[in-house]
Amino acid sequence: MTLPDTVQAFLATGIGVVAAALLFLWWARVNSTRAVAARRLLLDSQGGTALIFDDDALVDATPEGRTLLRQARNGKTDWDRLVSALAPRFPDLRAQCADLADRGRKTIAAADAPDMLIEATYLDGIVRLEMTSKEISIDPAERLIVAAMEQELSLLRSIGDNAPQLVWQCSPSGDLTWANRAYLDLADRACPTADDAPLRWPPHDLFEDLAPPEDCAPVIEQKWLTAASHLAPRCYEITSVRRDLGTIHYGVDITEVMEAREDQQKFVQTLTKTFAQLSVGLAIFDRDRRLKLFNPALMDMLGLPTDFLISRPHIGPFLDRLREARMIPEPRDFAAWRTEVEAVEAAAADDRYQEAWDLPNGQTYRVTGRPHPDGALAFLFEDISEELSLTRRFRTQIEMGQEILDSMAEAAVAFSATGEMVMSNRAYRGLWGSEGHLGLGPCTLSDELAIWRNKTMPSPLWHQLGTAPAPCEEAITMQDGRRFALQCSTLTTGHRLIRFSAMEADAQRPVAQTG
Repeated sequence: MTLPDTVQAFLATGIGVVAAALLFLWWARVNSTRAVAARRLLLDSQGGTALIFDDDALVDATPEGRTLLRQARNGKTDWDRLVSALAPRFPDLRAQCADLADRGRKTIAAADAPDMLIEATYLDGIVRLEMTSKEISIDPAERLIVAAMEQELSLLRSIGDNAPQLVWQCSPSGDLTWANRAYLDLADRACPTADDAPLRWPPHDLFEDLAPPEDCAPVIEQKWLTAASHLAPRCYEITSVRRDLGTIHYGVDITEVMEAREDQQKFVQTLTKTFAQLSVGLAIFDRDRRLKLFNPALMDMLGLPTDFLISRPHIGPFLDRLREARMIPEPRDFAAWRTEVEAVEAAAADDRYQEAWDLPNGQTYRVTGRPHPDGALAFLFEDISEELSLTRRFRTQIEMGQEILDSMAEAAVAFSATGEMVMSNRAYRGLWGSEGHLGLGPCTLSDELAIWRNKTMPSPLWHQLGTAPAPCEEAITMQDGRRFALQCSTLTTGHRLIRFSAMEADAQRPVAQTG
């Protein structure tokens, strides 16, 4: 028989309520047992220094125990703070209490004071720690607090004496009341006393006219110690802090820092003067691509106003301003220009940007982009208009000279002093079938002598030309019977010019033209 749904739901609810009630009663019983155990353990302490813990949490403590716990500075939990407070006398307390649940009771002696004990007791998950001392007249908590204070005082004294910085204290009236070892040693070197003279107090005041702090904010000054003529001047950064008993001063030797800063300033001034005298325009952009440094030549070459450059423009607006001033090659459209700006920046960062800018006014700039440390970029602007003009003139003259040579009827070829062919005309290339100086590879006198020997009758002239650079004039006969007059002369530049002229009736014969 199946029960109705409402009855089933009622039964399930009732079972749940009963289970929750039983769970609550069990929890209350357990916590009541723990509370009873805690009260029992605390009553067993009979005053003195006692603390009750449930796991890491403090459940209860005597006034002396709470005073001890307040001395601890480190620790996330109550148990951690207690271990920190007892560490000077009980350094292995945590390890000693690891098996307390199995043993139930344990006595732990102090590492440096065997007469100081900790009675540890475990009952129903609760731990009681009670400190006792064989010297009944002295409270163990007070002994621990005094020991911690003495240890901290010794540590502070050691830190002060061993600190490499100068530390000293002055009274509200300005009299020196305390100084560490570094200050005393420096004062003794600055104003040495006789070997048999007693040390004087107070020692020599090394720094005068220090500004007193008006509130809790520290005052920082830089002072040069130059009072001692036998010591090299040293610079100290003095930090003065006001305290209740006067003013404490901290001095750090920053001589090397000041000297490095001075050297850096001199180096920057030298660079600035050098940049100012350069004829090359210089623009350096930092890692954020803002103009960081420029020289006067940049303003003269690009015609940009000084206030614009001083405002440290970004590289994009900088190039835009050049475009507006028509000091940059004109792009096809604005989209192409933005792409060009990005390409310029990327190429310069990779150390592969070098372009020649042909400007509308006829000038030509060579622009080079170079990466610098810390992500910076440097651009160099060189006016190469004169250089290009001179190169074009030279190229025109060379081309004109070549045309003049090619118009000559006689074959002509020129060699350098080292025997490398530097020029030949069309008649020469047609006569000997040689590529001359227009070939892909270098051509030498030895190469041409081999051609001449193969196409002429045997003659001692070829050996003479290969060994003796003296001018000569001889007749040669080709394999086909044609005869030519060879003239070898040395030019003022050291080059050798060799010409081949057809003789008599041979001059009427047509010569095949190549090149």
